[in-house]
Amino acid sequence: MKALYLALALPLLAASLPADAAPRLNGVKQQGASDQYETMLTRHTLQNIRYPRRAQQKGWEGEVLLRISINQSGEVQDIQVVEESSYSSLNREALRSVERANPYPPIPKALGSDSYSFTVPINFKLAG
Repeated sequence: MKALYLALALPLLAASLPADAAPRLNGVKQQGASDQYETMLTRHTLQNIRYPRRAQQKGWEGEVLLRISINQSGEVQDIQVVEESSYSSLNREALRSVERANPYPPIPKALGSDSYSFTVPINFKLAG
């Protein structure tokens, strides 16, 4: 019930704001769309990770931080390793996970962009 009330109140709130506030509200909408899209892209990447067998056997863990750039249709244009783990097999697998995830979901029209870059941490952690 509260969510419905809030949804109905937002248009009234926007109408009561001064005219110069409209661009700021649009920016908030775009920021929300960007956050949602980035969450979708991160999930898409993480669904394609495979823990390397040798790394599992050796008990290797680590994090790889990648910066991924995609075009409007979601095709990967560039991958940059921002931070490597201590193990080359984990670093290679992080890059392969992006290759397997390609193409990504297309950039939403609401973002009004022909390209999009995002950073994703890929954590390799053994259970237990």
